[in-house]
Amino acid sequence: MNIIDALYGGQYSELENKGYDVQKGRFYGNLLFTAIILIYLFIVIIVLNFISEDILDDLTKPLQSVFGRSMGKAASQIVAIPLIVIIYLVVALLFGSKKRYEKSYQTFSKATKEEKDKVSGKLIGIFIVGLLLLVILAISSLFL
Repeated sequence: MNIIDALYGGQYSELENKGYDVQKGRFYGNLLFTAIILIYLFIVIIVLNFISEDILDDLTKPLQSVFGRSMGKAASQIVAIPLIVIIYLVVALLFGSKKRYEKSYQTFSKATKEEKDKVSGKLIGIFIVGLLLLVILAISSLFL
């Protein structure tokens, strides 16, 4: 069993145990996986900015030509919302399809409790490490 199976299988299992619609687990799993991808994408961007500020300037140059020097909240929403939608659609098509979701649950349900706990712990660890690293890098970027 891999982390993807734990993500989707765990969602399915939890919703089934509580008597909710198990198909919502696919959506929740896709959202969580999208969030994890976005966290690590932002970490990469921050690290690239630490290495060279010119890299970030090259990435934002097309936006500066449209919005001018004061790229504010509206500009960030114009960029962030399509980025989130694109990543979500890629995740939903590649990992969170209905067939893959059912297969993940089958794999998850056949695993032993120890294996489920181990892989679920890795998934939680990946999320928490990414989130902490993002917060630490974001805060440290304010002082550098």
